[in-house]
Amino acid sequence: MSAVVCCRCERLTLAPVAVRYVERASGPGWTLYACPNCAPLLAPGPLPTETAPLRRG
Repeated sequence: MSAVVCCRCERLTLAPVAVRYVERASGPGWTLYACPNCAPLLAPGPLPTETAPLRRG
C-alpha cells in the first residue's frame, strides 16, 4: 500500500491501518486510515467487509 495521511494526526504514514469505512448516498464509500500510533486511540468503525450485504445462495 502507498503512503496515506492519518485521519487523526494528519501526518503521512507508510504503514496505514484501516479504521473506518464511510458510506456515501451514491457511489462507493471510502476508507479512513490512521498511523500505527493513532489507530489504537480511535474507536473502530465499520470496515468495507463489515458493511457488505450478506450473500444468500
